[in-house]
Amino acid sequence: MMKTIVLLAVLAVALSAATAGAVGIGIEPFAGLSYPVLQDDRTQGSIWGFRVPVSVVPLLTVEPYYSSASYGDKTITTIAGSSTRDGGKVSAWGVNLLLSAGGPAFKFFPYIGLGSNKDERAATADLTKSGYNFGLGVGFGLPMKLGVDVRGELQMIVDGDVSRKFANATAGVSYHFLSLP
Repeated sequence: MMKTIVLLAVLAVALSAATAGAVGIGIEPFAGLSYPVLQDDRTQGSIWGFRVPVSVVPLLTVEPYYSSASYGDKTITTIAGSSTRDGGKVSAWGVNLLLSAGGPAFKFFPYIGLGSNKDERAATADLTKSGYNFGLGVGFGLPMKLGVDVRGELQMIVDGDVSRKFANATAGVSYHFLSLP
């Protein structure tokens, strides 16, 4: 399976290098909603951040990112009574790899990413662990080097044999300040 993925990735890079297209760098602030997946101790919240898309070849984009999500408090009722837990904040930085299909007016891109995540909550020790994300996005090109991206992703923070998962839906506006033919 891994050999097939590597072979397809090499083939995609070779194919994209053979086609005409621009290399470029941009910046994209984004915001959206984040939903804890199978977590009973926090509720949904907001997410914001920025990405720096670097198009290395027409089909391949490397994208460093930073994100910060704030979650709502959750009241938990047990036999011993009820208590309210702080929803906390999760900040992350890392890099995504996008495989784009389409043109300047419309593009579709699956992506995967790797990063470092910090889960901060009141009354507990901060947790800094590696994490992964993957998702799908669509982009719409606008005049004056602008674009709009809409994405859905699953973010996972791995802690030994368990993980915390979040479903994120974001929208961002990108500005491509450097384009080379």
